[in-house]
This record gives sequence, C-alpha cells and structure tokens, in this order.
Amino acid sequence: MTSIDDLKHDLEGVSDTVLGNLSTEERIRTFAKEAADGNEERLEQLADTAPRKKYTATDLEYLNGVKKIGVLSLQARHELQKRYQVIDQHETTRDKQMALMLLNESLSRLSRGAFEIGEFGNFDAPAHEDGEYAYGKKQAPDMAYLATKYRELWEDVPAELLVDEDDRAGTAEVFPALAAGGALAYPDDLSGEMFDDLDDDRISSEVYQSEVRLLNALVDFHTRFHGWRLFAEEHLEITLDELLEISAPVGEDGAGVTHGIAEVDEQLCENILSMKRDYLEAYPALLEEWAGKKVDVDLDARAQNFADGLADAVDLP
Repeated sequence: MTSIDDLKHDLEGVSDTVLGNLSTEERIRTFAKEAADGNEERLEQLADTAPRKKYTATDLEYLNGVKKIGVLSLQARHELQKRYQVIDQHETTRDKQMALMLLNESLSRLSRGAFEIGEFGNFDAPAHEDGEYAYGKKQAPDMAYLATKYRELWEDVPAELLVDEDDRAGTAEVFPALAAGGALAYPDDLSGEMFDDLDDDRISSEVYQSEVRLLNALVDFHTRFHGWRLFAEEHLEITLDELLEISAPVGEDGAGVTHGIAEVDEQLCENILSMKRDYLEAYPALLEEWAGKKVDVDLDARAQNFADGLADAVDLP
C-alpha cells in the first residue's frame, strides 16, 4: 500500500522532471508568476532544477562597479528630474493663485461695489433664486457666482477649451474648480472658538504657502544637484552631465526622449538655481524668523555631506 508521503514524493519527482525540462524563457516566466504569488517552495524548485553551467566571466568586481555606475546614473537623473518638476509645479501653483487674486480684485473694481471680496476670501453672493448662475444649484452661491463671472470673462477671450464647458461632466467643469481656487488664494479665517488657543487668528494664504513649498523644493534641489555634481567630480572624476548621459534614454532617431518635459542637465540645474537665487539667499533669514533663534545654514556643506555619504553608501572599488 502506498503511503501519502510516497505519493507526495512521487509528485515532487514528476514536478522536478517537468521543471528541469523548462527552457530559459519558460523558467523566467514561471519565476515571475510564482514570485508574484509568493510561492517560495516553487521558487526553490525552479532554482534547484535549473541547469548547471560553467562560465568564464569578466572580472566580477569590475562588472559590479559598472552596474553600480548605471544605477547611480539612473538615480541621479530621476532625483533631479523629479525635483525640477516639483519646483515647476509649486511655481505654477503660486502664479495661479496670484493671478486669481488679481482677477478677483479686478472683478471687484469693475463691479463698482456689487462684488467685494474680503481678506479671508469671503463675499456676499445672491441666493440661487436671485442670481442667474451658469451652474445652478450644483455649487454653493459664492462658488457659482465666481464660476459664472469667470466663464463670462472667458467668452470674450480669443481662445477655446479643448472640450466645451457645456459638454463636461460636473466634476470636470473648469470654472467651478477655478472659483474654488480663487477663494483659497486669500488667508483663511481661524477666529472660531475651536482656535482660541492659537496665537494667530488666521493661517497664511495659499500664495504664501505655495512660496514656502517652492523655497523648500529649491533648497532640496540645491542640495541634490550640487551633491551629485560633487560626487561625479570628486569620486568618479567625470562631470555631472557625463554621469547623467550614461542612462540617457534615446529615441528611434537617436535623439533624447523628453516627452514634452525639459531634459535635466547641468546647465538647466544651474539656470534654475540662478533664476531663483533670491529665494535661497533669503532662506537663512526666513529660517531664523520661523525658529525664533539664530540658525546655522550652510547649503554648500549640505551638498558636500550628501556627496560624501553617497560615496560611502555606494562603496565603489
């Protein structure tokens, strides 16, 4: 009589035979599926049944170093490209909020007292039954009021949206979303009872907050850019551009692939920091203001520490 253990052993033997006959391509695909399923036992079988071969290889220390350089190039490109886009995003948000504040102020003056927006973004808007709003009761009266005004102004602008506002679903309508942003540009009122313990009775406007985020992004970008530059020059004895070029994507025509986004390189990084130098120069004083005490800020030292720490972590031959 055959025992259960004997049956399991026979099934494992059959399985090993099947796995041993897999081609390399089949083995890789099987590995991917079993790894996704978390099947550790099957992964061990795949490794144990793989053919054993002997190879003559190039110096492994050299090959490992080459792999590390490739990974470092990708990492540098990703970190700098991502931070460049973050800076652009924060600057765009700041400009949008400033433009909306200017638009609201212009609307207020043109209305000759019919529309006055306060420092907290509050204003009196007629009720839905008294105001002829383009968006009906889908929006609160104040948002519907602003959205309608923005839309009326847009009708006289020599430009068109790709999808007309009347053809959009509620959540995709442009001007109500713009109206919500127009109110955020102003400081928010925090004078309610729940905020009695706060020293200030309001928080900063979205314009100010976006500038703070922009400043922090610039400081981070400065550290990473100069850190990677110093690492390339001091530890690899190449330029940052040469390090980035190692992993540069290339299209079918041999040109770099950017997908509509500026390809980050040393000159672009220098230009960004040069154009935003006023922010970086103001950073120490702003930190002291926020901290209420003297703060030692050395951005160049931060970059050097980043470069040295990177070299220690990578441990190239």
